[in-house]
Amino acid sequence: MKQSPRLPTRPLGHTGMTVSVLGMGGFHQVEARQDTIDRVVACYLQAGGTYIETARGYGGGASEMKLGRSLARYPRDSFYLASKTGARDAETAWRELNESLEALQTSYLDVWFFHGVNHVAAIHDIAADTGALKAFERARDEGMVRHIGLSSHWPMTYIEAARRLPLDVVLIWGNYLDFCNYPEIPHVVLPTLRSHRIGITFMKPLADGFLHRSPELALRYALAQDADCIVAGFNSLDMLETDLAICSAFESLDEVGVEAILREAPELGRHVCRQCVTCSVFPEEAGTWLKRIFELEGKFDRQMDDRQPCSAAEYALRERLKGWFGNGKWARDTYANEAPSAPKLADLPAGPCTYGLDIPARIALADAKLRGQDHLV
Repeated sequence: MKQSPRLPTRPLGHTGMTVSVLGMGGFHQVEARQDTIDRVVACYLQAGGTYIETARGYGGGASEMKLGRSLARYPRDSFYLASKTGARDAETAWRELNESLEALQTSYLDVWFFHGVNHVAAIHDIAADTGALKAFERARDEGMVRHIGLSSHWPMTYIEAARRLPLDVVLIWGNYLDFCNYPEIPHVVLPTLRSHRIGITFMKPLADGFLHRSPELALRYALAQDADCIVAGFNSLDMLETDLAICSAFESLDEVGVEAILREAPELGRHVCRQCVTCSVFPEEAGTWLKRIFELEGKFDRQMDDRQPCSAAEYALRERLKGWFGNGKWARDTYANEAPSAPKLADLPAGPCTYGLDIPARIALADAKLRGQDHLV
């Protein structure tokens, strides 16, 4: 095994933990053999990796068991370990915590996450008298869990969760594709979490694999955002060594550098709206509405369906990932409510798009998708 570059570190919010900027995600360990995971874990720890995260639900516990076997040979205080439960009641959460500890061969977790809290109603369930929060607080009091975290696939849930739950850490997706689709993450959610001094870890830095052609651009973009740790999935040494090289060599990016990534990224091309602060096409209200159309299209299908020819493999990947967050109905319902009162963009003089988007064609496609008529385009 060749010598890996050393990873830099960042403080994880107010937890007192200092973590490597590259974290190891457990989802894709389900796909790999135990001997491969052993080598990946060894390489990651040798390179200064310190944050390993999985979940009880990954492979029905398979990820935890595989990682537990690999990690058992290393001192427990040489890495931070996190897992998650999708349980919303205290009894089930407590059972799953003990199953996680047994599978991971450890007596405690550094972070235990409420997993996939995608609706505010789930927060109410968690915080109820018999809710999972009781198990989390008991585990923290008994030293079985050091810090409490939360993950979600709906950004504004984090705002309510930060208000209602004693969160120390969050896991939220961070990549240049979905920041274009969910601009509220960088502009609203992350600043709010920081105001609570909550640690921020990013998931999906390669947008569930959609950005596989551009790992350097994707990881450099994610590292330039306000996150403490970028949690990536790698199930081979080649993938890990690529990520290590990029993250170890990262130097800070200014706004010009970030804009260059948004211009260069092949997955964005001349199709994805970058949600520029000031729209170059239309001024004021019209520009705001134009960005809103493309934001809703992004929530519908992540702006992945561009109606352009592509390979069979690329098409299959888009079809698998475009509805990943399950927000299509919400996007269409919201568009139906907002569109009638929106300015008529077709009647307004338009300037050129900074990123070269064919705005009339893009409006037509987004409108058709959101009206359920995309088969006609």
